Amino acid sequence: MGVSAFFCAASFLLAGACHHAPRVSGPLTHEAYVWQRVWSRPVVDAIALAGTTLAGFAPLAAEVSWKGRERVIVRPALDFDALKSSARPVGLVLRIGPYPGPFAADDDVATSLAQLARTLISDAREHGIAPVELQVDFDCAESKLAGYRAWLRAIREAVAPLPVCPTVLPSWLAQRDFAPLARDCGRFVLQVHAVAPPRLDGGELQLCDPARAAAWVETAGKTGVPFRVALPTYTYLAAFDARGTFLALSAEGPLPAWPRDAQLRTLRADATALSALSQRWVRDRPAPLTGIVWYRLPTAADTLNWRWPTLAAIVAGRTPRHSLRVETGDTPPSDITLINDGEIDEPIPPRIDAAWSGARLVAADALEGFELDRGTGSASFRATFDLALARLSPGERRTIGWLRLDPPERPRVSLHEN
Repeated sequence: MGVSAFFCAASFLLAGACHHAPRVSGPLTHEAYVWQRVWSRPVVDAIALAGTTLAGFAPLAAEVSWKGRERVIVRPALDFDALKSSARPVGLVLRIGPYPGPFAADDDVATSLAQLARTLISDAREHGIAPVELQVDFDCAESKLAGYRAWLRAIREAVAPLPVCPTVLPSWLAQRDFAPLARDCGRFVLQVHAVAPPRLDGGELQLCDPARAAAWVETAGKTGVPFRVALPTYTYLAAFDARGTFLALSAEGPLPAWPRDAQLRTLRADATALSALSQRWVRDRPAPLTGIVWYRLPTAADTLNWRWPTLAAIVAGRTPRHSLRVETGDTPPSDITLINDGEIDEPIPPRIDAAWSGARLVAADALEGFELDRGTGSASFRATFDLALARLSPGERRTIGWLRLDPPERPRVSLHEN
């Protein structure tokens, strides 16, 4: 079945006919998930920085999982004062881990989830936060949506009249039980950041395919139910063994104990592509699409997430500006420094060349991660690390080496991609 036929069939299940959703244009709201389990100073600072720009925050308030039959609940210690200071709407998120069923509206599991939801809302209110919604994030199996609908009904009754908003996987859109679930809740968040199993020979993969995301949004629009779309800001590392067999994915945080000879590849959220997608929706989109929720809020402590200038540019309706340059010092010895003056991460170039005339190279050295090739009237600094993992963040500088010329002369420098 072709792509257009697939989405026509999906919309038929959702809306009863293959038709176009009403179209609108104009600004979208932009919110961000705050998914950190520990609210460190960088998280608090990020909320203060983003509070003047974003329309709201969706912090992870609790996560439920199961070890055998034992239910495990983790509740991050939210900094309610930071959230209050932002003066932005807050929607709490309840994350539910894998659960095969059975599902019912009044069994022990549903009752405990409803009670937890009620407690989360009550605690937030006691700390001066009036949540605008409760998001429920559960990757339900497609065949279990009717049961999940019963869970959501129990949670809604527990926190009424507060809206309950489920996050939705694209695969649900073609299921007969999805439309009733969406209509019950009156809103949802469509999560489109998903990837196929990575391959070692696949190069750098996109964490979100804009064409597929746009198609899913069109299909979701046919429900007629208001929704937002969740777009990614982060990067995964994919590890492969020496034979090229996929091992695992890793997100922000310490690297797993992979084999020493593991080969790494990245799955990135392409800021330029997602900026274009956001601008496209501002010009024209299905009427039910009201906003974007970014996963997740950038902090200064992140290593694989976008930096704030990248997300701020997209929220402002601009494509993040590229500006990577190389600079030489004006006093001997001349430091060779890479500088990112732009708004988006830049890949480290594999080679930086320097040239001069009328002077003699007296001394030179490359700093960690680079090696020096000397020539007549020239020198090259070559990267020796895995460039797939190397980025220079907005505002970041990196000195890669230095040259001493006699008589003193400022070398000419250039960047090369090979």
